[in-house]
Amino acid sequence: MIATDAVGTCPLCQTPTNRVHSFYQRTLADLPMSGKRIKLQVRLRKFFCPLADCPRKVFAQLCHSVCKPYARRLTRADQQIQTIGLQAGAKPGARLCHTIGQSVSASTLLRVIRKTPRPVMETPKRLGVDDFAFKKGRNYGTILIDLDGHKPIDLLPDRDGKTLENWLWEHPGIELVTRDRSSVYASAIATACPDAVQVADRWHLLKNLSEAVERFLDTQRPAIQEAALASAQPSDNQDVTTVEALTETDLPQPTTERPVLSSTQDQPIPTEKRYAVYQRTKELQREGHGIRAVARHLGTARNTIKQYFRQDQFVPRPKPKRSNLLTYEAYLRKRWLEGETNVKVLLEEIKAQGYNGEYTILTTFLADYPRLAQVPALPPAQKGVRYSSRQVSRFLGQPECDWPERERAFLGQLVGQNEAIRQVRDLSLRFKVMIKDKKPDDLAQWCQEASASAGLSNFVKGLRQDYAAVEQAIGSVWSNGQTEGQVNRLKTLKRQMYGKASFDLLRIRVLARTRTGPPN
Repeated sequence: MIATDAVGTCPLCQTPTNRVHSFYQRTLADLPMSGKRIKLQVRLRKFFCPLADCPRKVFAQLCHSVCKPYARRLTRADQQIQTIGLQAGAKPGARLCHTIGQSVSASTLLRVIRKTPRPVMETPKRLGVDDFAFKKGRNYGTILIDLDGHKPIDLLPDRDGKTLENWLWEHPGIELVTRDRSSVYASAIATACPDAVQVADRWHLLKNLSEAVERFLDTQRPAIQEAALASAQPSDNQDVTTVEALTETDLPQPTTERPVLSSTQDQPIPTEKRYAVYQRTKELQREGHGIRAVARHLGTARNTIKQYFRQDQFVPRPKPKRSNLLTYEAYLRKRWLEGETNVKVLLEEIKAQGYNGEYTILTTFLADYPRLAQVPALPPAQKGVRYSSRQVSRFLGQPECDWPERERAFLGQLVGQNEAIRQVRDLSLRFKVMIKDKKPDDLAQWCQEASASAGLSNFVKGLRQDYAAVEQAIGSVWSNGQTEGQVNRLKTLKRQMYGKASFDLLRIRVLARTRTGPPN
């Protein structure tokens, strides 16, 4: 190809000239065709500058319409690999380019990505703010979203309030900001945009409520265990052996195993080791250390440390108490052969002799003993199911009609017998209905009632500290939902790069959707 423009313009003095100095040749890569690489050989002129006092004596003819100075690819080819790099990344992008006939390396793609100009953004009227993790539990950044345009407009290198405050000062005119429950963000927004309406995130409100209920239930472990045992139903399919008369050979062999454990007479006895770990955990928590750091320091499971962080007081595990039932086995066998198969009667008799166990243990022990035809069988009671505070919190947050069938008896027993748990459940359900029905006018009355509940008083205290934003969250159509969605997209991009991308590269790729993505 030969450039046909016979007139050149000096890039310094802007003087046109047609005095040709010489010719030179450039090789430019074009878009591939049918999977084949295309290279153009372009012959260009060099001109003399006509002004004697111009420092540039000779200059080259340029092709601004098709390529940049010193470029080895046409602009359209550059745009193609730039788009591939922004969407796929360096190494995957290089492999993709190779399949379509573009010969570029991963390093070239990185250079092209880093040269991508920053998109020009208008200050949005409605802004979404949320944090994201560079490394979970250690380093965090901040993402800013144009809620009207449904697109990210900037990333900040940390989640410090001062950084966000400076950004807001540089971008005046914001009328509404959605955010999570962070007091750091709230303070920065109030300082830089005092007239902007702040809207707390509804999902975080419900999450905070769930965590408050869960912490309260951690203090109600004895009541939960008692309700689980009380609601355990006996088995209905036990086989019953019926005979006309019983002999010694009809009975099971005498037991040689250790006595069974008592379940309902468990007494919460703290172990010294667990209590020492709990005390040390609370000390480190007060010093400001995180869950991961404390777990690593103490060599304890992270979930255990997380549970200790939530507890206001140490909740010991039940220590099994061993029954002395086998001491009375000979007596029970004798009475059974005599025809006494009523478990309640036998229980009273051996209790008078010093038996320290329960009815359910005796029932289980005698389950295999054959019965006379006229004596009805007594099935053994089932062992109570162990429920975690998180499970109970999830059940209590549901309407009674949505309770699972197998948990109905347990939940009915728990709510019916414990006034504090019933009150917390009622308040939690009312709060959820208030958010669902968008009734911010009911918030003040709800806070007044919930502040009297030991389980929700701290939650109410947090609501009152951020009352205006919480009220907007209940009544406003805006939320931080789409901001959370953009954070998920950011996480996907970060993991595509195996978490090794620098902040500037991550920022370019996150903001690239504004430029290269499909229209909204």
